[in-house]
Amino acid sequence: MKLAIVCDFDGTITQRDTGKEILSKLTTKDWEYYDQFVISGEMGTREALQHQWGMIENTSAKEVFSIVDKIEIDPFFKELYELIQQKNWGFVIVSDGFLSYIRRILDRNDLMEDNISIKANDFEIVKGKIILKFLTESCEHGCANCKFTHVTELKEQGFTIVYIGDGLSDILPAKFLADYIFAKKDEDLARNLKGDKRLKTFETLKEVKNELLTF
Repeated sequence: MKLAIVCDFDGTITQRDTGKEILSKLTTKDWEYYDQFVISGEMGTREALQHQWGMIENTSAKEVFSIVDKIEIDPFFKELYELIQQKNWGFVIVSDGFLSYIRRILDRNDLMEDNISIKANDFEIVKGKIILKFLTESCEHGCANCKFTHVTELKEQGFTIVYIGDGLSDILPAKFLADYIFAKKDEDLARNLKGDKRLKTFETLKEVKNELLTF
């Protein structure tokens, strides 16, 4: 089986959502207000992120990374990644988050030397404001980073897709493109796909690793 593991980053590889941690620490404004519009389908994640990150009015790279450096990864991610390497399966991180902190977190955990494929957005800080730099052009779904497009490319290359995720941005690619779905227990992806025969829920990536051992 030609297998590709597609994995979300924030809240899946990391124990906490990095973006939410940054927003919570750097603005007192109600950034969560925009999540309800994404959940209802009234707004795409790209527009929501622009509103939310625009609420941070004066910051610096030092301040952002002081928050990022407290984010821990799932203690079993390395074991999962080692299994993927042993099996010679494809692996890609897909994220609505930002390369600058994803790479920093992976590097702190001695993972960047493996040249992991990462499909994510990025940002720069200009005069205290965070300017978002989106990976994909505007798509029909309004995605900040069109995970659906990235998974479609893998499907077209003949890969069987194992999708691992937790949040709102994972629902579309998992629901319509995945062959196997692992969703973080009690989070948006698991709630939305409840009852789907492809779905297994997990609390840590050890459970995902153990399931993949049977493939």
